[in-house]
Amino acid sequence: MSDRRTQILDAAATLISERGFTSTSVDDVIKGAKLSGKSHFYHYFKSKEELGYEVLNRQFERFAERGLAILREPMIDPLERLNLFIDAVVALQSESGGRRGSPFGNLAAELADAHEGFRVRIEAVFERWASQIRSLLWEARPQLLDDVDAVRLSRFIIAALEGAVLMTRVKRDLSVLEGIAADLKRFIAMHVRDGAAMQQNRSHE
Repeated sequence: MSDRRTQILDAAATLISERGFTSTSVDDVIKGAKLSGKSHFYHYFKSKEELGYEVLNRQFERFAERGLAILREPMIDPLERLNLFIDAVVALQSESGGRRGSPFGNLAAELADAHEGFRVRIEAVFERWASQIRSLLWEARPQLLDDVDAVRLSRFIIAALEGAVLMTRVKRDLSVLEGIAADLKRFIAMHVRDGAAMQQNRSHE
């Protein structure tokens, strides 16, 4: 990826996170990326929408690299991986003091009803995220209670984390996310068989 294209994407990601997609203009991005004119912008992106789609994809790939990769680590117990993933979400938010929020949740709230292109792409992002958690839960099946629904539990985990990130951003208090993350771990533990739960607790000692 060229340096100039990276500059544009970095500037756009920051502006969209702070202002939202609708309130971020191409001129704002050009100024933020320190470009000399619109021709440089349109050399790399045909439209503001194309830029927005690329920002969304890039944000998810970064999230996948730093967060979702934990869910696929074969050398760690699957339920321990899930706890580490929750910790990673908290860590990512702590880097911005809890003020940045979720790029997926922010765009979903802003554009799901108003922009079909973004709605479809954001739905795909959440589905990719959910599929990773579902795969982990299926791997952990011997440790889970028989009535655990991996599809519903994966959606609940995402909803809890996204809601916690939103509340943290509104209150500007990272302890909100930390508390909900701890409660979410306890909720997940309620779906674990007694013997597996005891084994997992010993692994933390």
